[in-house]
Parts: sequence; structure tokens; C-alpha cells
Amino acid sequence: MSVARKLGIALLVGIALAVSDFQGTTLATDSSQTSASLHARITQAQAERAALAKVPGGKVKSAKLARENGQLIWSIDIVTPLTKKVAAVQVDARSGKVLSKLAQTPGDRAEESVAGQKKNQ
Repeated sequence: MSVARKLGIALLVGIALAVSDFQGTTLATDSSQTSASLHARITQAQAERAALAKVPGGKVKSAKLARENGQLIWSIDIVTPLTKKVAAVQVDARSGKVLSKLAQTPGDRAEESVAGQKKNQ
């Protein structure tokens, strides 16, 4: 087998491995989130499964990785279709332990959003 052929095969194998490791990874536009995700031991999918275990019948609305009080956490919002309540679940990004769960109605979340906007003005 020629050297050029061996290099070609090695290149194809390398590309295949790189692509397979990349599937399911979300690129962050914020460099701080990129840095934080490098230190998270728990993936977004693992954190979502842990959060869904605490909210039976719920569906993930959003998930984000953030640093709060020096601790890296997944903040996951889960909607319960029948009640329309949203559960804000925090999962430790290093251990996978559910840290807190707060259930809110859509009205509660709207009030929280308005209060946050007034605070920022």
C-alpha cells in the first residue's frame, strides 16, 4: 500500500471520528458558556433526563448552562402540558444531582419577566 493511500485512509478515519464526536454538540455563541461547558461533566441530555425524572409527564422547554454562586449548573425549564405549569429545575453540571425545582404558572413567569425588565431600566 502506498504512502499516499495510507495518508488518505488516515485522513478519512480522522474526519469520521471528529464528526462522530461532534454530533449533538451545540456551539455556544457566548465564550463564557463555551468555557463553562468545557468544565461540565454532565451533558445537557443527562441533565434533562435528571430534571424530567422530577417532573413526570413534562417536556423540556429550554436548557442552559450557567454559573451561579460559583457553581456550574444546568437550568432547565420543563412544561407540564395538562397544567401549563413550568418547572424550573437546576441540575449540578458536575454531579448530575437535582439541586432545586420550582413550579410556576405562566402568570408567575410573566410577573417575574416584567420585574426583571423594570430592574434593568
